[in-house]
This record gives sequence, structure tokens and C-alpha cells, in this order.
Amino acid sequence: MALAVVLECGALVGYANLTRFVLRVLDIRLRLFEVFSVTLGSLAVSHVFSAGGVGGWVLTYNALRRREVPHGLIFVAIAAQQFFNYVVLWAFFAVALAYLVLARGESLWQYLAGIILILLLLWLTAYGVYLYNHRTLMRRRVGQAAHLINRVMRRKVIEEEHVDAWLDNLFVGMRRMTSHHGAFRRTLLYACAYWFFDMLALAATFLAFGAGIPWTALVVAYVVAYSIGTLAPTPGGLGAVEALLIALFVSFGVPSATAVTVVLVYRVINFWLPIPPGLVMYGTIRRGGTP
Repeated sequence: MALAVVLECGALVGYANLTRFVLRVLDIRLRLFEVFSVTLGSLAVSHVFSAGGVGGWVLTYNALRRREVPHGLIFVAIAAQQFFNYVVLWAFFAVALAYLVLARGESLWQYLAGIILILLLLWLTAYGVYLYNHRTLMRRRVGQAAHLINRVMRRKVIEEEHVDAWLDNLFVGMRRMTSHHGAFRRTLLYACAYWFFDMLALAATFLAFGAGIPWTALVVAYVVAYSIGTLAPTPGGLGAVEALLIALFVSFGVPSATAVTVVLVYRVINFWLPIPPGLVMYGTIRRGGTP
């Protein structure tokens, strides 16, 4: 169990290094401890207060704004961090899905909702790339979106006159990301480290209960559960990830009692354990202090 906790800490360090490297490419210099503190605070907020990671993004945004980082660069940093983190997971999801359908003969239809959501997100990403290459259209679309948001909220949530300056910073950040030598390779490496160490924490939890599971089954169940479960409308995919992991482990021959115990204990380490220190970091950041 101690090994599982250490491995989970390794996953969080990998995630913090992913964020730190993206920020460094954008010429935003932060110490690893500062980024790790923001990462913990972001996870705590996402796990407790919001679904889809939105609360964590807001916390990251506020922390960077206090360091006078331009709006556009913050958007690029958060988008790049999320893109590289999930593109790794979804690439493995495609391989795992092929294994389930071709090697185990499972129906593709039971994973259809998750596939559609992932394809939708990839389409939105592709549309964002298209707009980036057609900047006049992008300025128009962002202006329209800002106007619509303000009308829906019935107050000035977004300063529409600042949109052009915000987009100029966005273009600068994108140019830095795409022109930096080795940026894609390093970001993918850090993203892989996050998922790899987290998966090892799950494997260590199995060993703690004296239960064995083939590596193929562990990897496939983990990848499928997180790819689909984190799209659920609950904080951190709570409930959905656990249900999918248990169902998939049982389908691979793990006794149901063992699967339930291992998954629930693993999620205590993975989901609940980072919350107390994360909330401390959240309080520090919110007060404007230095973590």
C-alpha cells in the first residue's frame, strides 16, 4: 500500500512536470514546487467542486494571472496541458478497443457513447486548429461567443473589447509551442509518465491484496475506464471510473469481491488522498499567497 501511495505521488509529479514544461516553453518560469502546489490545488477543486476539470482550470488561471501572465498564454498553457495529457490516453484507448473487439469478440456498441464523445472532442480540437489557421474567422467566432456568453449571463462576463489583445497573446503562445525544439516529444513523455505511474499504483494495490492480474487485462481495463469514465458529468469521473474498472476486471476473470475491494482502495489513493493537501494549496492560492 505504501508503494501504491509513492507511485501515485510519482504520477502527480509527472503531471506537474508536464504543466511546468508547457509553461517554460511559453516563457513562464515557475519552480517545480509552485507548479506542484497549483496541480494539487487544481485536482482538489476538480474532485470536490466541479465536473470536467473546470474548477481546476479556473484555479490555474487565477494563480497564473496573479503572476501577471497574459490571458492568451494561460489559455494556451491549459489547452496544451489537457491536449497532450488526453491524447496519450485516447491513443491507448483506440488500441485497447481494438483488442476488446478483435481479440475478445466484445461488441463495439457498448462503448459507443464514449467513442462519440471522444470523437466530438477531437473534432472540436480540429476545428480550433482550423480557426487558428484562419485568424480573421477566429476573431469573428470568438467575438460572437463572447457576445453570446454575456447575453446568456446577463452581465459582462467577458470584456469584448479585449478579445483582440487576448487572441494576439494566444497566437504568440501557439507560435512558441509549435516552434520550440522537442516540445511535442517532451510533453508526450511527461503525459505518459502521469498515466504510467498511476497505472502502477493500481497494480501495486492488486499486489497488496495478494491478487494477480495479467498486465494486458490491467492496462486495457485502466485505459478504457479512464477514457470513458472521465467524460462522465461527475467530479473526476467519480462513480463512472469505479464502475467501469470493476466491470472490466470481473470480465477478465477477477473475482468480484477482489475487484470491488482493489478498485475502491485504489480510488482512495488516487482520488481522495490528494484532496486534503490540495485544499490547503487552494486556500493559499486563493488568498494570493505563494504556495
